[in-house]
Amino acid sequence: MRTDKQLFKIFAAVPEWLFELAGLPSPGASRLESFTVKALERVADGLVVPKAPDQPLTVVEFQFQSDDRIYLRMVVEMVAVQEAHPGRSVQGVIFFGYNGLDPRTEPWRRVVHSCVLEEALESWARSRPLHPLVATFKPLLAENDEVLEHEAADCYRAIKYSELSASCKRALEEVFLNWLGQRLKYKDRKEIEAMLLGELPDLEETQLGKDLIRIGEQRGLQTGLEKGLEKGLEKAIRAFVAARFGAVPAAIEAKILSLSVAEAEGLIPFLPHCQSLEELARRLGVESHN
Repeated sequence: MRTDKQLFKIFAAVPEWLFELAGLPSPGASRLESFTVKALERVADGLVVPKAPDQPLTVVEFQFQSDDRIYLRMVVEMVAVQEAHPGRSVQGVIFFGYNGLDPRTEPWRRVVHSCVLEEALESWARSRPLHPLVATFKPLLAENDEVLEHEAADCYRAIKYSELSASCKRALEEVFLNWLGQRLKYKDRKEIEAMLLGELPDLEETQLGKDLIRIGEQRGLQTGLEKGLEKGLEKAIRAFVAARFGAVPAAIEAKILSLSVAEAEGLIPFLPHCQSLEELARRLGVESHN
């Protein structure tokens, strides 16, 4: 699976997570940026630059494949960063995706911090179930596809309804869906949408949706496309309610299927927190669900 761009997107959204995962002191407000190491003729995975000038610059590498030279490259990157930022202290952190990838190269492993990402995220999952970062990595680290399919909807909701900023949530959602699609490449969009029980972003907000709208406009099918999107969203909400509460009473089903797109969008954030059909009926303005 392709991971480099997605990993950068995650930790550019919340750089503080890098230090928490690695067990290092946080340097405070920071930004993650890319930089080129001319000596290696390559772009490093990332450089964390704290706002506070007395905090160290942190070179970050993610390693998901065996590489006996990873520590040597990291040391060269650290030297390059220090040359480019005279007077700033520099540290390096390698995040190994799984156990068994760390070559433990001496003496450099004593000057470079290392962390097994899978272990760190498992520890987070035990103490903070469905933390948005843990949820985002589920398609990458799930034991098997069956487990992933079972937990995908809960993971997506953990990201979507977290307390992160809108831009951070959007970044994590994009990465999660990208990795989910790569991992379950034998499933099409409709199957993934059914798996997530209507939690996918509105189709017209995705690149696929934009492409479809463009094609529809070219072919004069915009009205039909909009109707299709509306119908799909209503069905997704009904599927979610049925999965959570069982049989959907006729009055509730009729109300759901009559919702406008705006009404359906307004209902979606409420659904994961709804505890009963009675509560849903009140939210929909249905007098009785019997």
